[in-house]
Amino acid sequence: MNLTLKEICQKQKKFDKQTSIKGKSFYTDIDATNIQELEHLIVCLVGELGEFSNLTKKIVRGDKSLDKEKENLDEELVDTFIYLIKIANQFDVDLEKGFLSKLAKNQTRFGA
Repeated sequence: MNLTLKEICQKQKKFDKQTSIKGKSFYTDIDATNIQELEHLIVCLVGELGEFSNLTKKIVRGDKSLDKEKENLDEELVDTFIYLIKIANQFDVDLEKGFLSKLAKNQTRFGA
């Protein structure tokens, strides 16, 4: 199944709005009165990236092998991606449009 980034974001938002644990929804509209919800998502995003980084560190120093840990690396990177999507969904960031705009700026800036 091939999905656009916009479709992926929509699927994540739908899942978040339909899912809760112990009465706490996976999706809460963020505004100035509950900015701590954004902080929570950022901590989760950085935490997942930290898990990816820690596993990479262990591979680099030889404690683990890339071949055996590739699947775990993939999963940690996807977890990071999910939290990025969750934050983008909160602020209606069009990641596709934003990516293309930033890519164009980088191409101009770096002469690619």
